[in-house]
Amino acid sequence: MSSADMGATETGPTADQLDLLLLEAMVHNPDISYKGLAELFRIDQRTVAKRVRKMMSDGVLKRSIEVDWAKLGLAQALVGSTTARGIEYARKLNEIVDTDPRIVESYETLGSYHYFMKIVDADAYRMRDSVLRELDVLAADLTTILITKRIKQDYRSFLRYLRETKFPRTRERSSVIR
Repeated sequence: MSSADMGATETGPTADQLDLLLLEAMVHNPDISYKGLAELFRIDQRTVAKRVRKMMSDGVLKRSIEVDWAKLGLAQALVGSTTARGIEYARKLNEIVDTDPRIVESYETLGSYHYFMKIVDADAYRMRDSVLRELDVLAADLTTILITKRIKQDYRSFLRYLRETKFPRTRERSSVIR
C-alpha cells in the first residue's frame, strides 16, 4: 500500500503558515468572514479569499454541519468489522454500508478491523435488532462501542501544534487567535 493510500500525500497540496493560521481561525469561529480573517491577520481580503477557495478546491477544507445526535435523543455507536468471510460477504457488507441511512460515517481502515463505522438510531436496542444484526451476519468479527458522551473534539489545538512544529521560528501571528 502506498503512502498516499494511507492518508499521506507527497504530491498533494501543502499548507504554509498562513493556510494553517486561516484554518485555525476558521475552526475557532466557523462564521468568520473573509473580511474578519483579513482584519485578524492584517492581510488583504483578496489574499484570504484566494487561499480559502484554493483549500476548498483542493479538498483540504470542507464546509459541513455537525449534528449532536445525543441531544436529539438518539443512540450512537462506533462499529468495527472485518470481512474475512470472503468476497461475497464483503460485497454485501459494502452494499449495506452504502445504502443504510443509519450508517452516517464509514471508513476503510488498517488494523484490527477492515471497516469502522458510526451508526445512529433511535435507541441501542433498535440499532442492535436492525443494522447491527444485518452487519453481524456478514462480518467475520463485529465490535460495537456505544457512545455515551463526547469528551473531546479539538481540531484547533492540533492546527496550532502543526503550525508551530512546521514553522517554529515564525510565531508572531499565533498570539492573535489564542
